[in-house]
Amino acid sequence: MGKLPKTNPRAVALKILLRWEKGKPLLDEILSQILTKSVLPDERDRALVGELVNGVIRHLYYLDFLIGRFSSIPLDEMDLEVKNALRLGAYQILFTKIPERAAISETLKILLRRGRGTWIRGFVNAVLRAMAQNKENLPEPPKEHPLLYLSIKYSFPEWLVIRWFKRWGYENLEKLLKASNERPPLVIRVNPLKVTRDNFLEFLRKEEVPQAEACPYSPYGIVLKDYRGKITELKAFHFGWFSVQDSASQLVTLLLNPKPGEKILDACAGVGGKTTHIAELTEDKAKIWAFDLYDWRLEKLKENFKRLGLREPQVFVGDVVEKLKELNPKPFDRILIDAPCTGTGVIRKHPDIKWARSEKDFEEIPARQLRLLEGVAPYLKKGGILVYATCSLEPEENEEVIQKFLEKHHEFKLENPLPLLEKFCGDQASVLVEEDKYLKTYPHIHNLDGFFAVRLRKEA
Repeated sequence: MGKLPKTNPRAVALKILLRWEKGKPLLDEILSQILTKSVLPDERDRALVGELVNGVIRHLYYLDFLIGRFSSIPLDEMDLEVKNALRLGAYQILFTKIPERAAISETLKILLRRGRGTWIRGFVNAVLRAMAQNKENLPEPPKEHPLLYLSIKYSFPEWLVIRWFKRWGYENLEKLLKASNERPPLVIRVNPLKVTRDNFLEFLRKEEVPQAEACPYSPYGIVLKDYRGKITELKAFHFGWFSVQDSASQLVTLLLNPKPGEKILDACAGVGGKTTHIAELTEDKAKIWAFDLYDWRLEKLKENFKRLGLREPQVFVGDVVEKLKELNPKPFDRILIDAPCTGTGVIRKHPDIKWARSEKDFEEIPARQLRLLEGVAPYLKKGGILVYATCSLEPEENEEVIQKFLEKHHEFKLENPLPLLEKFCGDQASVLVEEDKYLKTYPHIHNLDGFFAVRLRKEA
């Protein structure tokens, strides 16, 4: 068989799907690795690869269900290349504006380049043509089994559908599944040290994104409505006027409410989305310590600080709990723990999450989160604020972790986040707070990423 051509976006998409299916590694990492090595001549081709790969993985069960209905060969008897070529063709026919003829012919062209025989190409052609001809009257998953129906229709593992059904009921569950399959709006965060949101909105509407609008929740958020370009092509990106960050993530830093001159720990800084926000909110006058397990993330964090015109924080690579034991620093005024989690609140951005997770994760990950919380809490000064956050919808990672922590650490008290959020968000804040304790956002309710956060004060 020939190699998949590096300049054909559909061939590149097929290569990524094959690698992903063999081991379910992180999709973003595979996309980055393969797109870096490919020689796609046009940015639109690179965007098409991302659209096709994410689309197939987002609608995996449904595509397989339909392929199974139109195929004379069971899916489990097909080799991976043919199966994924069918998925790519079917996704283009059912979910994109790509002409059906082009979707089919390009799929067959890839198989020809791969040396697949006439019989295989004829089989794929027949399945895709049958699907296109019946596009307006497609078979439905079995409605006599409601949760199986939702699992197939919205392409979520049945165990996760059952789990969420127990918490939300059928109607809200379907809304959540549907919202989690939609492309999230592109939201950016204004750098207030360089430009006001109103002035930036005016600039965007005149220069580059006519449909840009203010986010209803974060006072620093702007929704780039209908924008399909590359974010780095916007002039303002290179001016350091903004960062890409969902409004829910922005709210977490607002809950921390950092002040100029304070010493602040970002325990899980990543590439610096919230770290840079801390710097901006403190007028670049805070002493920030940023920790992460991976050096490449902290290098990206430094790049982001430089682009935004901010002073670089102190960065430390490694396990924050062990590192703090070594460093034994003086207490911090504020600590942010954006804890590693299952990510069930951001499936609309990362559809591979739903296939990577298992029920076992909801036992193992909370234990790590509690270790993290207990490991950094001693380094907060009396009267200081600790914010714990996840992008998970699961109580085991959220309320239950906090409850276990508070049972052992009576010196910490939960603060109602509403008064502070009202200060930043106005009347909208009330829909974001549950039980006067928790900041909670949902894709199907707020059109935000799913986030959980609490604000804890150390009283002794």
